[in-house]
Amino acid sequence: MNVTLSQAATLIRNIGSTNTLLLRGQPGIGKSSILADLKRELPDYQVCYIDVANLDLGDLGMPVIDKETMTTSYAPNVRFGVGRGQNRPVVLMLDELGKASRPVLNMLLPVILEHRIGDVGLPTGSIVFGTTNLDTDGVGDNIPAHAFNRMTVVNVANPTADEWLEWASNNDVAPEVMAFAKQYPQVFDCYVDMDKKDKNPYIFNPLTGNTRAFCSPRSLAKSSNIIAQRDVLGTALIPALSGTVGEAAARDMEALVNLADQLPSFDSILKDPLKAKLPNGAGAMFIMAFMLAGRVNGDNMPQVMAYADRMGSESFEAHALFVTTVASNKDKITMACKYRPFTAACAKLGKYF
Repeated sequence: MNVTLSQAATLIRNIGSTNTLLLRGQPGIGKSSILADLKRELPDYQVCYIDVANLDLGDLGMPVIDKETMTTSYAPNVRFGVGRGQNRPVVLMLDELGKASRPVLNMLLPVILEHRIGDVGLPTGSIVFGTTNLDTDGVGDNIPAHAFNRMTVVNVANPTADEWLEWASNNDVAPEVMAFAKQYPQVFDCYVDMDKKDKNPYIFNPLTGNTRAFCSPRSLAKSSNIIAQRDVLGTALIPALSGTVGEAAARDMEALVNLADQLPSFDSILKDPLKAKLPNGAGAMFIMAFMLAGRVNGDNMPQVMAYADRMGSESFEAHALFVTTVASNKDKITMACKYRPFTAACAKLGKYF
């Protein structure tokens, strides 16, 4: 039984002040990125990130000597969001909890169960959650039973291609990478859900030894940075991509990059949207749809929409991809909805209006 990343965030927001959630999932699927979403959604909270794998006992806090009473008290590290006069509730993320040393984990158990570090409690209403990898991932995660029993443990599913593309549309991911994700949705598969006879050269799979360069939501985002600099990288492009997403994905991305370089320029589309050359083939159509969605704004919306409508006469899916990508972009949707042909296109899809 799995939850989505969105469902995991909902659980944390609603029960995280009473139950410490532990999110388990394979590397790079976006578990840690939930903290950024919570920061936006909970502006009254102080957000605290703890990289547990890098903690030693001295990093949690230190004893303070009271010379009058000749006793010591515990002063937690500021990273836990506590301190004199700090009453804002905190959202505390214990990242890579499964990689904690045993002494550090023992010190964190009161944080997990009682929202207390040493003898200092977190501010009232504080939320605590942790992340870890799956036991079968083979990356060194080891949490004993008595620690598990202090938490609400949920497995987080890999995002689907459509879920990741919605995130990508809001985070300036290169259109070539988005087109790759659209054409190869199997890059989001999880090895634990596969039959042992199935082969997927793109993904993390400790059962086949593919544990270094592989496709994940994280590495796909990193590959976007590489593709964006392809003009200066030259022949180093493919080695860099191979070292980020694996050779199989790098070769497929190379084909899409070569295809993208043959597409009509954005300037030519704005100059004459009714006569500019249309892409040829599904891959080229997808790249163009994502490119248009990324570059459309209030000034060029009429020209871009006119060209997208022409694409729709050749590929309904590409036109729908453009519309849904813009509609999923938090920074563009208000602008786009002021243009009536766009809202009409949304209405035809039956999803937004």
